Amino acid sequence: MFNWVWWYCILMQRIVKILMERDGLSHEDADLQVSAFFSEMALDLNQGGDPFEWETLFVDEFGLEPDFFEDLVFALV
Repeated sequence: MFNWVWWYCILMQRIVKILMERDGLSHEDADLQVSAFFSEMALDLNQGGDPFEWETLFVDEFGLEPDFFEDLVFALV
């Protein structure tokens, strides 16, 4: 059986690693940035928000391709 929580954590850490290498952020700063974004998104989704409205915000915030976001969203489903 596939463990989606494990996969989600791996995807989050890939984003953290990219931010550290590309932007020179510390692990703590990159982790905080990623966690804050997804916490805010989770609050919105719990109130009926559309996850794909967050795709543009994700691309703007992290400068990553939408594929990263889509992988994370599908891991949550």
